[in-house]
Amino acid sequence: MPAGNIILSGAILFAGATPTKVLRVMHHMCIPVIHLSTFMTHQRVLLTPTINKVWKAHQDRVFGELQSLHQPIAIAGDGRCDSPGHSAMFGAYSVLEVNLGKVLDIELVQSNEVNSSYHMEKEGLARAISKLQSHGVEVGTIITDRHVQIQKWVRENMTATHYFDVWHVAKGVKKKLEHIAKEKQCEDVRSWIKSISNHLYWCAASSEPGNGDLSVAKWHSVANHVQNRHTHANCLFPSCLHDCQPEANAHYKWLQSGTKACVKIEEVVLNQRLAKDIKKLSPIHQTSNLESFHSVVNHFAPKMLAFSYIGMRNRLHLAALHFNENANRPQAMTNSGTSRYQISFPKYKKGGYIVKEVKEDCTYKYVEELIAALEEMVKEPEPVDRQIPPPLCSQFQRPDKLNAVQAHKSRFAR
Repeated sequence: MPAGNIILSGAILFAGATPTKVLRVMHHMCIPVIHLSTFMTHQRVLLTPTINKVWKAHQDRVFGELQSLHQPIAIAGDGRCDSPGHSAMFGAYSVLEVNLGKVLDIELVQSNEVNSSYHMEKEGLARAISKLQSHGVEVGTIITDRHVQIQKWVRENMTATHYFDVWHVAKGVKKKLEHIAKEKQCEDVRSWIKSISNHLYWCAASSEPGNGDLSVAKWHSVANHVQNRHTHANCLFPSCLHDCQPEANAHYKWLQSGTKACVKIEEVVLNQRLAKDIKKLSPIHQTSNLESFHSVVNHFAPKMLAFSYIGMRNRLHLAALHFNENANRPQAMTNSGTSRYQISFPKYKKGGYIVKEVKEDCTYKYVEELIAALEEMVKEPEPVDRQIPPPLCSQFQRPDKLNAVQAHKSRFAR
């Protein structure tokens, strides 16, 4: 195989680009290049074993670092489907060590490996925990969303403390409040949505780990607070901590007790199922770094494009290598030596802004390692990994193409 062709295929994949677009650009520039089928051959025979080898070596180094700590670790876990909706083909479950800020494992599950696409997240978690245990890594704390199957599996198969990510819970509460604010006579609820959401974060962060009852007491206090009542019946949190003087709270738009808006807020805040979840809110660590990792995955494997099982797994491993190398980059500095910041207007702020640190440019040392491993793979090829799930269509009987075409033509010729 010509070395330049192999390096081109590797560069396309390692950069997270799509071969179809890159090769079309070359074609438009009248540059002779390989065909798409050649790229696929390179990926199957050389690139996939190379990525697997480098990713496994990287995992072993991270696992060794964790083993040297001689203490249980705290992990965050979350799933990502390859496409929107409820008919995803692939589900990737990522596990991240929250103190190191590194992805430990990412398991790819195909929907026909489980009962349905809804079950892929639980299967991914089970495989990831099995991987950690096989490498001697003990999990002491796990933070996930409120997925019911995940809760049951962790309760039955792990001794670790299970917390819920605050962002996922706050998102659900905020969505319900926004729906209420659209109802007639409930317009005043909108002015309280941000405060109530922020209060939920404070309830988790200001309570000691394991003291879920205090978190619930603080949360329930907001039902009184929006009515300008700042003393509460619960002895764990008998009164609000803010300044209760009238002049200090004059800018608030208090709700009148017994009104539709007030009753609707109480229904959300005092919900018993929500109270059970608030008891398990994570007081320290969250899954926000995993959301950042999913943004990196979107670069390597956009949801608008379809990939094979091997192609998706390769791109997930590349995303993890890139994230682990660049997640903890230091803040960039100006020429005068001051820290750099930027103002951003995220969609969820709805016109509001946030101040973000500007990080130093990304590095790509992992690509240098991949290129070196690819050169070794060309000299000493390894067996192609053929242990992949069968295609989704394998359960159906494939018709004869000629007969199918003739039947199609005869049906539309009538």
